[in-house]
Amino acid sequence: MSDGVTLGGSLWLPDIGATQGLLLMHPGSGPSDRDNDVLFPPIRAAVLARNVAVCSFDKRGVGGSEGRWTDAGILTQAADLLAGLAAARAALVDAGHDGPVGLFGHSQGGWVVLEAAGDPQVEFVITNSGPAVTPAEQERYSTRNRLVAASWSSDDVDDALAFLDLIFELVDSQPFEKGAAVLQEHRALADRLAALGAFLPDLPELWSFAKAILRHDPRHAIQSLTVPLLALYGARDPIVPVAQSATLLGSLADPKLLNVRVLPDGDHRLHEPASDQFVPDYLMTVADFVEVQCRLGQSRKASAKINWKLCT
Repeated sequence: MSDGVTLGGSLWLPDIGATQGLLLMHPGSGPSDRDNDVLFPPIRAAVLARNVAVCSFDKRGVGGSEGRWTDAGILTQAADLLAGLAAARAALVDAGHDGPVGLFGHSQGGWVVLEAAGDPQVEFVITNSGPAVTPAEQERYSTRNRLVAASWSSDDVDDALAFLDLIFELVDSQPFEKGAAVLQEHRALADRLAALGAFLPDLPELWSFAKAILRHDPRHAIQSLTVPLLALYGARDPIVPVAQSATLLGSLADPKLLNVRVLPDGDHRLHEPASDQFVPDYLMTVADFVEVQCRLGQSRKASAKINWKLCT
């Protein structure tokens, strides 16, 4: 339950022994479910094999969850994630399990887990193709790449991006009716952009969602991080500005906490485009980081108990 909305999810436990910890996974954009379609199950299996429990939830309005996903901006999604974390930890404790907690967020979920990382329960974070720029900047970058890949001329690309900028500016300051009129006025261009997957909020609920999300700035959350962060990117990701994101993370995050990995040949899902399989070492990189952080967290808790006993 998050702010009166019931969320449906699943908690998976390792087959053998007490868990070393918990990884809570948050999906990417749109109406994503607890599996993020087919992305999460193999990652989950790799983490479970390291004796770490895994939990994930359907977004609002998806699967077993109430509400509408378009009502949840980044901060609301972070609150939903922490509500899921509380429920998962309670279930683990009831089953005799406990341990360090980490967060995994894919794509848009990267912004979400960075915001949730300030919760004192969270001990490490993984962003999977998570942009370090605003959603508006990310959408502009992605749209440019879509247009170039579709062989649009440079002048047409510039005109289309100027139109996208105009729509995003209207989202900031105008009601949906004004935006709908502009979209209708430029219907041919809007339809061409939509056909290529560009984000044009052409419904009232998408307009309000865009207003809540487009200018979200993750920089403060990155600067405020006090737990280890593994940021994973694919070198061939056309959706996220990888080089810019890696540079921003390096300039904003505490270097002692930051591990940025750009994996060759990886696309937005860290798959090899030719095979649609994860790039080599991806699953091992995720599972190794989770296992190490859980063991470190258990050591810190054991030391804290010893110190408490010595002081009492």
